[in-house]
Amino acid sequence: MKVKVLIAFGLVLIAACGQGGGGEPVSGTIEVTGQDYEFVGVPELVAPGAEFTFTNASTAEVHEMIVIGIPADETRTLEELLELPEEETADFPFQGVLVALPGEDGANPEGPGSSITISEPGRYAVVCFIPQGADPAVVEEAMAGGGEGPPDMGGGTPHAFLGMAAEFTVEG
Repeated sequence: MKVKVLIAFGLVLIAACGQGGGGEPVSGTIEVTGQDYEFVGVPELVAPGAEFTFTNASTAEVHEMIVIGIPADETRTLEELLELPEEETADFPFQGVLVALPGEDGANPEGPGSSITISEPGRYAVVCFIPQGADPAVVEEAMAGGGEGPPDMGGGTPHAFLGMAAEFTVEG
């Protein structure tokens, strides 16, 4: 389904929080915090092999941190990419997802793991597509493996379109 969303509030492209502000790439463990509706702690430059962890600082909203590779020949901005129909970005390489209930640390809903390691140089997007107002109990049940297919989390605006999107580059 083609859906174009005009972004009323500018996307947070980089929430540096003093990390990777244009100098040396950040290495080791990078602690990212999700809050309503932005990522805090996503550095501009990342060293290969950096490990991302995720914490949800919200008291009400569920957040996820999805990391997706952006193809090397892609020149559009993150805002432009988010406006594209899903089928135009479906082949972008998925790197991992961490989902966190309000006030909790992120976990991989597919199995063990509480971090995402990025090793290949390139451009990456960090996004949260959880819809605004999603019921934490529904998300928790889905993470526990309940139900078939994606859970019905309501028709709220995905957080990425409210500003919860960032970009970083892995330098090799």
